[in-house]
Amino acid sequence: MSERKLNATDHLRAHWRQAKADFWRHWQECFELPAARRPGRNSARDRLILDLGTIRSLYWQALGLNALPIARAIGAWWRKTAPVHRLGEVVL
Repeated sequence: MSERKLNATDHLRAHWRQAKADFWRHWQECFELPAARRPGRNSARDRLILDLGTIRSLYWQALGLNALPIARAIGAWWRKTAPVHRLGEVVL
């Protein structure tokens, strides 16, 4: 049985989906769960910052790999969620 190997674009796309899911999960833990169910607000905020750093890194990797559809999707998500993360509408 042969294993299917991901090419760079598929690998990047998989990480992009995971990073989005992680961001929203950590957002919920930090701001939407009742205080009694929150794991630790500071640690959730730290994870949010790490998630945004991951997404930013994936954006630049997509550009470097000339995976423009993925870079556009990340850029659009970043603009759409700018009021939430407050880091501006452009990925820097």
